[in-house]
Amino acid sequence: MRVHRYNSPEALNHGVADALVGYATLGQRALRLCVSDGLSDMCAAISATAADTKMRRLDLWWSNDRFVDVTDPSRVSTRTLAALGALRLAPGHIHPMPTPSGNPDVDAAAIAYATELGNTAFDLTVLRVGKDGRVAGLRAGSPAFLRATPHSVVGVRDADGECLTLSLDTLARSSDIWLIAAGEDIVSIVPRIVDGDETLPAGALRGLRNTALFVDAAAAGLLPRHVCEL
Repeated sequence: MRVHRYNSPEALNHGVADALVGYATLGQRALRLCVSDGLSDMCAAISATAADTKMRRLDLWWSNDRFVDVTDPSRVSTRTLAALGALRLAPGHIHPMPTPSGNPDVDAAAIAYATELGNTAFDLTVLRVGKDGRVAGLRAGSPAFLRATPHSVVGVRDADGECLTLSLDTLARSSDIWLIAAGEDIVSIVPRIVDGDETLPAGALRGLRNTALFVDAAAAGLLPRHVCEL
């Protein structure tokens, strides 16, 4: 795992946005990108600086979302698309998770998204890390994380309400995974992620090719510093 440090949350968002724009311009086809909640500021930075044809070819998926109506302010995909508005993404390349409209419950919605996803493997998955080491809708100690499942998409019911999340195995099909961690409340979790602590979703998750951790100064407070002498 490679760690990228930034001095502030603002620098972190812009740094990840610049890296993602560079990543998107490498291939000749649409980038299969999966994003989580908590990335609106990063998406706004992309929209402000990279409204070009390469970025418009994104094939955009979500790792998790609230099982709520599309107009609900807590809906992740609605906020993401608003932040990316300047890119004018092609509708056929946008894959938001289902809503209660047309789906009787969260489990039926999970089946519907799994059908749409099929065998898709993401080129890049970008996930915000929660203060308890969660990623997407997967929390340490939760059944959705602890229990092996053959399903690619899982319906989750907890104290925060109902949501949909990709399973850990589905996320791990990604070629590259970028984990984003910011703030003092996550400082004790970050070394465990770097060490691969498999009791944490963020610690257990690795990309098939590369995994990177992007942190601000507050989150990186307990990480050692290595100075190159060359």
